[in-house]
Amino acid sequence: MVNSVEFKAKIKQVMIEIPPEYQKNIQAGIDVKVIIVSEETPQPRLMDQLAENPIIVQGWVKPTRDEIHDRK
Repeated sequence: MVNSVEFKAKIKQVMIEIPPEYQKNIQAGIDVKVIIVSEETPQPRLMDQLAENPIIVQGWVKPTRDEIHDRK
């Protein structure tokens, strides 16, 4: 028998809390199917932002390949 419920929840520390009114219908150890539909646009990662909009530092000179791999 398939039993489905729908509810809104906040993700906290990568966990989704099932509201108490639905917990009684769920047994420990059973397999469930979870579909996540985000209602917010995720923030871009800092590295992605920097790749698209690099910070310009006056006087900075791009190191050569040899300087990058130099092991002193």
